[in-house]
Amino acid sequence: MSGDRPNLDLARAYTRAIGPIAIAVGAAVALQGLFLITSVVAQYQPLAYGLVMMLFGTAAYARTESVVGRIAQWVVTLLFVAGGVWSLLQWVPLLWGPQHVGASGELSLIALWLTTGPALFVPGILAAVRPGWTPLIVVPALLSIAFAAMMGYGALYMLGVPGGAQLSSLEHAQLVGISGFSAIFLLIAVFRAVTMWRS
Repeated sequence: MSGDRPNLDLARAYTRAIGPIAIAVGAAVALQGLFLITSVVAQYQPLAYGLVMMLFGTAAYARTESVVGRIAQWVVTLLFVAGGVWSLLQWVPLLWGPQHVGASGELSLIALWLTTGPALFVPGILAAVRPGWTPLIVVPALLSIAFAAMMGYGALYMLGVPGGAQLSSLEHAQLVGISGFSAIFLLIAVFRAVTMWRS
């Protein structure tokens, strides 16, 4: 039935609506990440998180018919494929290295890499084969990354950095900022989805 078909026009309008928001949030987080380079918080890669948000936001907003959209599409493809390759490479030391799963008992690690590799390859291949799907592919990734960042950086603020390192008041404020920006993006994304679905 026609009612069961996805409304691709609405989906594409949604990607264009939240793309600029993701770019703005990514830029704000990346700027904070620049100030955290010499901090213990830098090991949690806020700068990389901000840059990925900017890239995926650009890919969500720009049409693949444009030059910017094509560049964003191929960078997204390479990022997903590179992540998939890196994840698959983790199988070797886990299976046959000195810290292999049989010796360490870290079954959760091998489960993580076994699922992460294909999970990253699939959207990368889809983006390469069907460039027009790229905006639809990156939106779930944006939502997942923002949610993970909101929870992760929020937990760092609430529980402290593992290892007992002391954070300054500025670093605490920056953790709140990164988590807060992520929460704002999620709230706006949900609000836009609800309003567009009702209209």
